Amino acid sequence: MKRIITLLLVLTAVVMSAEAENSEKKFRKILNRYDVAPEAIAVPADSNPGFWETALGADRNLARLNRDIAKGKGLERKALAACTKMPKFYPEYNSFVRSDLQPWADSLMATVGLPCDSIATRLYVVDNPRAEAFAPLTEEGFAIVVTTGLVYNQGCDDDILKGIISAQASHGALRHQLQFFYDEAKRRRRDNIWGGIAIGALVAADVALAMTDSYYADYFTYNDFSTTNINVNTDGGTAAPVYIYSADQIYQADLWAYRMMERLGKGESYIRALKLLSPQVAGAETAKESSPSISDRIKFINFVASQKQ
Repeated sequence: MKRIITLLLVLTAVVMSAEAENSEKKFRKILNRYDVAPEAIAVPADSNPGFWETALGADRNLARLNRDIAKGKGLERKALAACTKMPKFYPEYNSFVRSDLQPWADSLMATVGLPCDSIATRLYVVDNPRAEAFAPLTEEGFAIVVTTGLVYNQGCDDDILKGIISAQASHGALRHQLQFFYDEAKRRRRDNIWGGIAIGALVAADVALAMTDSYYADYFTYNDFSTTNINVNTDGGTAAPVYIYSADQIYQADLWAYRMMERLGKGESYIRALKLLSPQVAGAETAKESSPSISDRIKFINFVASQKQ
């Protein structure tokens, strides 16, 4: 029996070691691809607007997305159309927005360094007992929304809120929802092409048509995705707005929020923020990929903290 127990312990240790190694490889890849530019990390702690301006200006992924979307071709138009169909947040018509807390919200945004020229947005507080935050689209761009359940949570403080706001600002400013739809459109086109090749020459013409605007016009729609709706109401009514992020985008937002707070000597506050959100965090899923768990996100931030600049 002792030998069996020992063997089981050894096997468990081997499996856990392999999982840890795989996680480290994944985390390192995400860090190398999505980290904030060194010059942004080096921005002094008393210049948060400078951090955002430098980070966004130096981000190659965002620059590539903006260049591609500006082309206005088939896939780009489809991604924009899908993003346009997403539910919008209209604070002026939302009865749950706490207008009495707006001066406080504007002041808090100012301490985070938002808004600035490259991130035209605003922070709102809505009545909801759940501790949640999200970055819904608006007609002008995006907003950052936090709930009273978060703001008044006994474990919450200004540093935690700054970290949470930074993560949501990253989602919005990096155009993650548009990027998601654009990546999905490109993936579907690749699948069409390779599917046609696999079938053979008889459908080669169909494959060619799949790459044209006329054939592709109605293929890519927002409704193709199952999403988690974020309920900003307290009466259990219609849940809105909606967001859809890939796992990498969630990790990237965590990374940028951590870098923002790390500059202020408050990096650990973002880990506390994730722990606070853990019991009732709102995520989003597609049919292809699930959101990373809070524990995985904390492991990622701990990995980032362990790396030398």
